[in-house]
Amino acid sequence: MSEFAENMAAGIDVLAVQSVLARYCHRCDDGDFAGLVDLFTPDGVFTYGDRTAHGRSELLAFFQGTQGRPGQRGKHLTFNLDVRPDGDTARSVSDYVFLRTGADGPVLRLAGRYHDELRRLDGQWRIARRDVINLEVP
Repeated sequence: MSEFAENMAAGIDVLAVQSVLARYCHRCDDGDFAGLVDLFTPDGVFTYGDRTAHGRSELLAFFQGTQGRPGQRGKHLTFNLDVRPDGDTARSVSDYVFLRTGADGPVLRLAGRYHDELRRLDGQWRIARRDVINLEVP
């Protein structure tokens, strides 16, 4: 494969990974937890603080428990994505903020960083691991 073709393929992979990470936010915010869990590999891992969910059934229970009620949900915004594809795997680091509706409009509730590992399965990128690191208040 030529260098041009390799660069094009890597660029396509970067866009595909960014799309998966955007759909993660949309599905969280919409309460589509079955669709959200489908973005993970069957053995996917999600860590948040001292909590860890392994596999799709634990992931589904985790998201239903933490965001199952409309009042628990809000708006996830992900930015500053650095995606590094390498064949059928990719690593990504991105920053996020999470907003909830307050009396006067959106209120910042959380901010931090996502560390992601993704794998291509049957031609589709899936999240193999997501580690959420909250920004600590000094």
